[in-house]
Amino acid sequence: MPGLEEQWSESECLTLRLGAVWILSALVGQTHFDADEQEAFWDCVTDAALRTDGLPRQVLDAMAADRKWLFDEFELDDRPIVSGLNTVVRLLERADVTEADRVRSTLMAVGRGFARARGPFGRRLTVEDERILALLEQLLQPESDIVRDSPMNSDQPI
Repeated sequence: MPGLEEQWSESECLTLRLGAVWILSALVGQTHFDADEQEAFWDCVTDAALRTDGLPRQVLDAMAADRKWLFDEFELDDRPIVSGLNTVVRLLERADVTEADRVRSTLMAVGRGFARARGPFGRRLTVEDERILALLEQLLQPESDIVRDSPMNSDQPI
């Protein structure tokens, strides 16, 4: 399997590395994160990395290799959450469909882990975070899934 740098340019690799940070930003509601939020985020990245391989692992490894600067790069990136995640989705269209789905699932796993860590007793997600994650999951869907799942494409009357 080709590495990130073999499949995407340097700026595109940065976009992929920032995917989970856009999810974090949506959950926290800001673009600057305190030390506790950063620590919890990296714990979730480590947890997700231990549970995956292939392209998702490469993305997480690239994030970890850039750990010292990732949040600074995020603050310098002026894309809103939706634009950033849409770019991630477009970049993943170049990858194998199964691997792209696994990357999206892994990014969501990082987000769910972070939301759980900040929820009641560190065990549950708040209702607000569940809603944000549901929206983010929809934003990460590839266009082909959106078209396929559209009620306008159904044989059933609406």
